[in-house]
This record gives sequence, C-alpha cells and structure tokens, in this order.
Amino acid sequence: MNAGRYFEMVRELPVASWKSLTRERPFLIIAPHPDDETLGAGGLIALARHESQDISVVLVTDGTGSHPHSRSHPPERLGAIRRAELDDAVRILGLAGRSVHSLGLPDGGVPTHGPRFEQATDQISDLVARTGAETVFVTWMCDPHCDHEAAACLAERVRDRHPAVRLMSYPIWGWHLPPANEVAAPPPLGVRIDISAVQDVKHRAIAAHVSQMTDLIADAPEGFRFTETTLAPFLGPFEYFIEVPA
Repeated sequence: MNAGRYFEMVRELPVASWKSLTRERPFLIIAPHPDDETLGAGGLIALARHESQDISVVLVTDGTGSHPHSRSHPPERLGAIRRAELDDAVRILGLAGRSVHSLGLPDGGVPTHGPRFEQATDQISDLVARTGAETVFVTWMCDPHCDHEAAACLAERVRDRHPAVRLMSYPIWGWHLPPANEVAAPPPLGVRIDISAVQDVKHRAIAAHVSQMTDLIADAPEGFRFTETTLAPFLGPFEYFIEVPA
C-alpha cells in the first residue's frame, strides 16, 4: 500500500474517547526526542490529565542533534534547553516534570540491538511494571527517522515482556512521506481522538519547544526548524493512534 492511501485510511479511523483508548488506566508515552510527545499525543495527555490520569513519558534522547555545529548552542547547552522546553510543555499539558524519565541515548544513534538496547528495554519495562501502565504509545515504525524506528523496536520488545500491554503508535514524519512511497505496514487499525476541547492547550505546549519552532538558534544553517507545512498535521482537532499488531 502506498503512503497516500495509508494515511487516507488513518484519517478515516473511527473516533473514540481517550477513556476507551486508555481504559482509564495508567499509560506511558515513548518520545524519541523532546517534542514528539507533544506533537503526537499532546491532546491525549491534556485530556487525560484534566481528570488526573496517571501518565509517564519516556524521553529516549536529549535531542542534541537538531542543530549540529552551532557555536552558541553546543550539545550540552542545547540538551539543557530542550529538556527545559519539554518540562514546560508537559507542565502546560498538566503533567509534572517528575513524570518524564530519560534514557540518555544518543540523538541519531538509538540502538535496535545489543547491550544498550537491552538496557533501555529493561528501563522501560521496569517503568511499565512500577506504574502499572496498560497502554504504551510510541512513534510509528515506518516513520522516516532512525530514532523513531528504533523507539518502535524498543516498545515492541517491552510488549514482548508485558504481553497484556496494548501497544499503539503515533505518526510524526510519516505524515510527510511522498504519497507514492510504499509503506511496509498492514492496513491501519486504531482510533482518532477528538482533542478540540484542548486544542489551544496543545498549541501552547508545542510553542514551548522554542528551539524547534523558532529561529532561536541562528548560527546553524543546517539546523532543524519546523515550518508551517511540517507543523500542520499536529495542529488539527484530532490525534491518530494506530494499533501495533503482536
């Protein structure tokens, strides 16, 4: 199936409430970089936190690869800024910073096998057990970014250890795949969540990721910055969650 048809089907997923999606039980969101949690699931977080639902966020990397070669914002400074932005964003969504758990893996180099992969699996698996999370949300396996694909691999390994956990994915860069590209995924099953009641909250949380949304870092021409086009899929009244088959 090509990406154009795949995402037509995603946009047509049935509407469900956040309560039916999460069963009103603790859940966990895996974010490869600071901002993925807000872009893909910020509305879900805000809706659930409005009713004091238990949520944990796993931050896989510190996002220091977004502006390589910047002299004003070397990796250590950029990492601190991006974590502060993340803390601001989740606070706007209603979540305390202590609910964010960092794995500290390298931006652009999240492993898909080996000792560090297994250690990260252990960390997430332990968090699932401690929090009683019954649903895990992670970036879509076919997202065209190596860290997003690796995060999806981590989530599947965690699900292997906790077979009762429901695994759902949220696309980020998949929305921008060329329509003719073939997608190595089955037809999407899942739901879309109406977030219109908290849409403005999500927009404010997205804006909190200042280093990614503005020209704050001006001395890295090759650095990343969202544009009106790349941000558009995340500003609407729905969020989309695709079931990950066992």
